[in-house]
Amino acid sequence: MALANKLDVLSHVSKGTPVGELFRSIWLPALLSTQLPEPGGAPVRLKLLGEELVAFRNGKGEVGIVQANCAHRLAPLFYGRVEQEGIRCNYHGWLYNAEGDCLEMQNSTDQSICKKVKLTAYKAQEKADIVWVFMGSGEPPSLPRFPWIDLPKSQRNATVWIQESNWLQGMEGELDSSHVSILHTNPATMATSPVHRPYSAIDITPQLHAKDTAIGVIGIARRNADENFYWRVSQFMAPCFSSIPSADFPVGGRAFIPIDDHNTYTWDFNYYLKGDLPEAFLDYIGKGLAFPPDSVYEPYRLNTGAIIDTFVPVRNQRNNYMIDRKGASLSSPSGIHGLNDQDRAMQEGMLALPGTEGRIVDREKEFLLATDIAIVRSRRRLLEYVKSEESLAKFREIVKDGSAYAVVPLDVVSELGEMDEFLERHHGELMPGGTAESAAA
Repeated sequence: MALANKLDVLSHVSKGTPVGELFRSIWLPALLSTQLPEPGGAPVRLKLLGEELVAFRNGKGEVGIVQANCAHRLAPLFYGRVEQEGIRCNYHGWLYNAEGDCLEMQNSTDQSICKKVKLTAYKAQEKADIVWVFMGSGEPPSLPRFPWIDLPKSQRNATVWIQESNWLQGMEGELDSSHVSILHTNPATMATSPVHRPYSAIDITPQLHAKDTAIGVIGIARRNADENFYWRVSQFMAPCFSSIPSADFPVGGRAFIPIDDHNTYTWDFNYYLKGDLPEAFLDYIGKGLAFPPDSVYEPYRLNTGAIIDTFVPVRNQRNNYMIDRKGASLSSPSGIHGLNDQDRAMQEGMLALPGTEGRIVDREKEFLLATDIAIVRSRRRLLEYVKSEESLAKFREIVKDGSAYAVVPLDVVSELGEMDEFLERHHGELMPGGTAESAAA
């Protein structure tokens, strides 16, 4: 079967699908801790991997993530009361704890029935001001040991918003290094220079390579830099994480967590090892110029029907991303304001498969080039992970202690011009604990 035909497998994430089970192998970021600011406060509606859920913080401060509807008459628990022990449905007063156990039924004299009732519930924990969820079965692995996970709050930042497309469109954009010099770089302002060196605007046809790692793929871009070479190496960590280098600003990265087959929670993570996040960086992102986009936190009805509580970008398909065709934006000749706004305008509008409401790309119609090597490699890597029960078990072993996610990206100007020599020098940083396999450039 041609690769393009196989790719439809990668788009589907419901329970029992190959990629759905891959996502259920690890802890996923579910929501920001600030979305549940106080014990007994309002619950939050979620949808993850096609499952409608509700998150709450009980009176003891513990977080629960359970199915969105009461087991009795399937009323929405979002309109229920969060109490000391859990969340109570307002329809008939059934009370559930964070494990999904029914503790009380106000409309029944026979409380023994409670023991027969259990909601779908998932393990949750908080770390780095994020509520993480494990949606698999059995013993969960350790949390991913990202370089930022244990940093003080002043040195890291996490945000989340909705993207109206399949998760893979966003993820693949992380490994498309050539678009940065075209979509994101305004030569008149060099607004991306805190993230990229000027060479990204000067050399817009970089040499691109890819290599497999134990956890995914590294995408490598080499640009000319006067008498030297400008190397940028990005990490793709299966199933959905990226780590993107920066010349001066904090290191960035994303996670593309499927809401369902049509929608995605996009997460952005930044960290700064030199100290507190710089004021210039906070000002830059505060203007919506990078990640996150300018957003409003509100109830949002998905095209697939459910209502979730999330951050909705101000610039979106319905207002043409507020494009200004008469003048370039600060960071792009496109006339679209921010880096993520620019990305979403491309990814949410790609030619889609019939019947997917414009949300899943028809990849059979793509005309790929050598510049797409990292995207092709990442697709093949994902297919390798999900091709059999044995391959999935091997992936779960790789991520079991979380250390496979402790990789970093690189932004380096070097006298070395050969990829193998460059990677040999930096191998320990880029691929700790695992060998890499060469990929054709």
